[in-house]
Amino acid sequence: MRRRFSEGSPIASTVVTGDDFGELEHTFQAFLAPDSVKLHTPAPTGTFDISQLSGLRIPGIDPGGLSVYELTLDSDVVLQGEETSDAYTVVVTIGGRSQVRIDGEIVPSRHVVTGPETRFQTRYDHPDILLLRMGKQLVADTMRERLGEAPTATLRFDPLMTSGMDQWVTLLHTFSETAASGLFDRSPLAASHFEKLLLHGLLDTQPHSLSGDLAEERPRPRSTAVRRAMTYCEEHAAEPVSIGELAMAARISVRALQLAFRTELGLTPMEYLRRVRLDHVHQDLLAIARGRAEGTVTDVALRWGFTHLGRFSGLYRDAYGKLPSETARLTA
Repeated sequence: MRRRFSEGSPIASTVVTGDDFGELEHTFQAFLAPDSVKLHTPAPTGTFDISQLSGLRIPGIDPGGLSVYELTLDSDVVLQGEETSDAYTVVVTIGGRSQVRIDGEIVPSRHVVTGPETRFQTRYDHPDILLLRMGKQLVADTMRERLGEAPTATLRFDPLMTSGMDQWVTLLHTFSETAASGLFDRSPLAASHFEKLLLHGLLDTQPHSLSGDLAEERPRPRSTAVRRAMTYCEEHAAEPVSIGELAMAARISVRALQLAFRTELGLTPMEYLRRVRLDHVHQDLLAIARGRAEGTVTDVALRWGFTHLGRFSGLYRDAYGKLPSETARLTA
């Protein structure tokens, strides 16, 4: 077994350790939605240890920060629960085995991401795990920095982390080792820069509901006319919208509106409208995948004005890196 990051660390703090699995369940309840947490131990023997390497030094979540924990279980356990409404967790399995269900669906990966109010069930077999906990407000603030305005919806990560994320996982290992060394306690500025590196790397490489926005990051529009047109697109995305209607909403001519969009956003008004509609499609497909809505990919596409299904699939894949049917199944 590898040497744990917390072993011999000058700053790592023990959250819970021992062989009382009732105490372990109580600890998970302090981090997750308490009423949802159930811990089952098929063979209630062995030991466990949860140590904190960085972040807020109390149980729970810092909405504006991130924390890293190291979990080892010398036992088999089944953990069922729900993420809180203000947190994301990246679970990286270093050793042992794990099987994770997200909203009832098996996620075929050793590494997964959960988001606000995500339901999960995990079977662990003597695992060695790193847990990165990020506050919802931190993620929203970072997106605001990137986009120039606050996101209009809660960001939802795809739960599956593929082999393409191996370099980011290595980065998390390095962060954990550096945090355990005590360097970040001596240099808060270094800690802040490394945390941003972790967060931006995750946002850029792990697919999520706002990936399309990041792929087309633009400066925030300066003109009132463009902002009026953007608002109209967002409020009328489910309706037939013409370029003339957008110009009327912006209170300028069609030609002036087209020029303003090209200058400020680098795309046409109708291309922006299409991006808004694709975002709505993505959210609806995620809701279907998580069992919070019903329908088919065709139903969702037609609802948001995409009548040519082949072209729609291509546009969706360009924006989110996968086909609409793959999002609806929560697989990569």
